[in-house]
Amino acid sequence: MDISDAELVKAFKEGDAVALDELIGRYKERLYAYLLRLSRDRDAADDLLQEVFIKIVKKIDSYGERKKFSAWLFTVAHHAAMDHFRSGSRRREESLDTQGEDRTPLAETLSSPEPGPDKLLEDAERAAVLQAAFDRLSSEQREIFLMRHYSGLSFKEIAEILGVPIGTVLARMSRAMAKMRSELGKPE
Repeated sequence: MDISDAELVKAFKEGDAVALDELIGRYKERLYAYLLRLSRDRDAADDLLQEVFIKIVKKIDSYGERKKFSAWLFTVAHHAAMDHFRSGSRRREESLDTQGEDRTPLAETLSSPEPGPDKLLEDAERAAVLQAAFDRLSSEQREIFLMRHYSGLSFKEIAEILGVPIGTVLARMSRAMAKMRSELGKPE
């Protein structure tokens, strides 16, 4: 059974820090993406994300339960971003770590086993480079490479499937690996 945002806000107001963790978990990725698009700067988006969650904690009593929590949250985020742009500088806000003895530090609250946007972008760039190098292999080399690395077939099985001698399979794979290394700028 899912707990509504309003119920989580009520629980947080009554002292349940886990409720805040749940709210942050529900919205941190979408909120970060929004702030990143607005600011076009990862550092600014990081700062703004922390600032928004600090404001949420400080202003939780101003949330009216008749209004959708996500709308209220993004309104707070929008105002924080506009204030940031108007000031022309990054303001330093009080850390959530100093908000009370019983609160979970923001770094722990926002930590996730999921890869962050920077890691996803890095992985996408790496994948694009690998794909471009792979695309430059001959069709025979690509076929053997895929059979070996993605299907887990042995060289003997590949030779049987393709109806070619095992030496041909080994030679094509060797050339494919050499070409991939060369394309990726790695020594052979």
